[in-house]
Amino acid sequence: MRKLIPLLTVIAIVGVLAADVAGSTAATKAPKITCTFKNFSQTPQQLSGFGFGYIRCPQPFGRGVQSATYSETVNATTGAATLKGTFTNWFGVGTVYGTYDLRGQYTSATAATYRGTFTIRGGTGAYKGSKATGPLTCSTTDAGATSSCTSVQDTGH
Repeated sequence: MRKLIPLLTVIAIVGVLAADVAGSTAATKAPKITCTFKNFSQTPQQLSGFGFGYIRCPQPFGRGVQSATYSETVNATTGAATLKGTFTNWFGVGTVYGTYDLRGQYTSATAATYRGTFTIRGGTGAYKGSKATGPLTCSTTDAGATSSCTSVQDTGH
């Protein structure tokens, strides 16, 4: 089985941005921000490495790019997998950075889905001091050479 490298990298970005920008009151329900990521592994045949990708979020974040590292384990018998790493997401007015931790399952030699969390540990520019945690889901159909991810984050603090 091949590995899913860049899935997790993409996930972390959404939570950080949403948490920093929001300013809702306790009396109103905070809206959610959903971001999508497309990641390209630069080391697709390795169980650890790095990738780059594109991010799409609604305003005020908009589009950005991401770099991420990963470390994956895959049980060749059961198809169970773990994926962990760090990420940095660049937007027009700042960056966010953090970690992700995913658990997944290969359903074939090349297809897998992952679920887990991302944690934004900080940022620069407009996102300086950002902190957030949220859910992250990713999938690949080419053993991690490319992956697609979605992150959803409450904008409330």
